[in-house]
Amino acid sequence: MPIPKTTDQPQAPRRLLRDVVYDKMFAAIIDGTLEFGERLNDDQLVAWLGVSRTPVREAIAKLAEQALVDIEANRYTRIVDPTFDEFVDTMDVGYAVWSLLLERAVPKLSSAQRDEIVRLLDARADAFAAEQDEDVAGIVRMNAILLEAAASSSLVRLWASGGPRLLLLSRRPVANAVFDHAQARAFTVELRDAVRDGDADAAAAAVRLQPSRLQGWFDAVREAGVYRA
Repeated sequence: MPIPKTTDQPQAPRRLLRDVVYDKMFAAIIDGTLEFGERLNDDQLVAWLGVSRTPVREAIAKLAEQALVDIEANRYTRIVDPTFDEFVDTMDVGYAVWSLLLERAVPKLSSAQRDEIVRLLDARADAFAAEQDEDVAGIVRMNAILLEAAASSSLVRLWASGGPRLLLLSRRPVANAVFDHAQARAFTVELRDAVRDGDADAAAAAVRLQPSRLQGWFDAVREAGVYRA
């Protein structure tokens, strides 16, 4: 067997097992594999994920910090089960924080960062134009770039605790086929143009005003019973 040759390319950083487990559980919550209110059993999770109990508990603790999992000591560990009012409140507050992130980050983006965000938003707009689902990894990547550019430890903490819940609650109606592709595309194009032009005020305004434009979608989500009354 030939010995592999070394290269000058840096090795990919090794990921902690708890982070790998977190990613798998996070994806399962976002796509609805783990349903709202579903109780989590350590033994079942260990068998499903093929790991020991420790990284599972560490991942659950992180999910609880992000308000994706509820833990009541000695009683239950379960996926959150939000009410409709909590959904609307999460959208309002989450978009307000997101707008602040854009306001801080857009003026500081490098050319490479700006180009990558524009590409990600182009792909998102194209998916919506075709009435297809967006790539969740794309929106996660975009916000990671914005956080890096903003260089604000306070925003990092805010987004770490609120961003995942905003993503979950905004995505779950999509899994229930309650989504306005045309409106989502219009918003995405507006945001893309603002970022491309380096217009932080326009980018922040597009995001800040978005919940007020979603009343029709909110009504549809309520009627579909995606969230508890």
